[in-house]
Amino acid sequence: MNCTEDKLYESSAFTSTFFVVIYSLLFIIGLPENIAACFYLLYNKANKRLTEVKIYMINLTLADLMFVVFLPVWVDYYNNGRNWRLSDRACGFLGSLFYINTYSTLCFLSLISFTRYLAVSRPLRTAQSKQVIRAVILTAVIWTGTVGSSINILIRSSNHTNKRQDNKTSCFEDYCSEDESVRLRLLIIHSIMVLTFVVTFGVVIANYSLILRKLLIDKVALRLPQGKLKKRASRMVLMVLVIYSLCFLPYHMIQLPWVLFVLNFWKPEDDTCRKSFNDVHHVTLGLMCINCVLDPIVYCFLTKDFRRYLREWMGYLRNNCVLKRQKSQTIHS
Repeated sequence: MNCTEDKLYESSAFTSTFFVVIYSLLFIIGLPENIAACFYLLYNKANKRLTEVKIYMINLTLADLMFVVFLPVWVDYYNNGRNWRLSDRACGFLGSLFYINTYSTLCFLSLISFTRYLAVSRPLRTAQSKQVIRAVILTAVIWTGTVGSSINILIRSSNHTNKRQDNKTSCFEDYCSEDESVRLRLLIIHSIMVLTFVVTFGVVIANYSLILRKLLIDKVALRLPQGKLKKRASRMVLMVLVIYSLCFLPYHMIQLPWVLFVLNFWKPEDDTCRKSFNDVHHVTLGLMCINCVLDPIVYCFLTKDFRRYLREWMGYLRNNCVLKRQKSQTIHS
């Protein structure tokens, strides 16, 4: 089968509607959510101290915000029947943002869980270590790695748009190439992506297991003030585990079989099987994007400190409105 045939990438009609709905909701909820999280992490007067976890959280929020702000472009794309109306370069840029967000998020989530483990198992040593320097170095490595890996997408932007038989242009929905070396390179790239997920997921599971083991062994600590910190840390890692399982696991389970299928390494004859694979891939892709909404909820919104910050901020806005109203009434009277 020739890889240029449209039926190789054919999906059910519901998938376009699915993306329009989920991306619209993610933009409406995720944009104010991540902006609020950014303000909280950067300008919270009650907690100005820069810590290792805070650095990772700031970068995690920025990665999510960078992805969310461009979601309306994808809404337009799917709302117009998967027709890309911008330039090839724009397709490459926005597609690269998807990969940068996904894999920087995976790295930051695993680092946060590891830092939580250190805080639980070695609180004194962690407090005395040069953790901020370590965080800055690791953050620089993550951004350099994810952005650097995406440069090739920008350089080869024209490879990611394809004119279909219905005269519409797709963006990042096929890997049309008859060149064996190109197909093999794409397979290797996607294998590395899946491996990145497996490694970071393994780190999260290991940290959660170690924290749980520490809590079970040190039962006396649960009656001490430090016990609250340990419980909160274990709950945080557990929530990260939920994010991995809900958002990232389904996508990466289907990713390699789907890539083998679209690159024509695996050739199922049944068109229904092909369409089903595309449908499942699209649904898991949408589920993975939900992480940009869940991240700020887990790391900011559920904390007492954030709720206090939000009340203070709302009080400040309310007082400002009252003062302006009083001033306006004084002027008109």
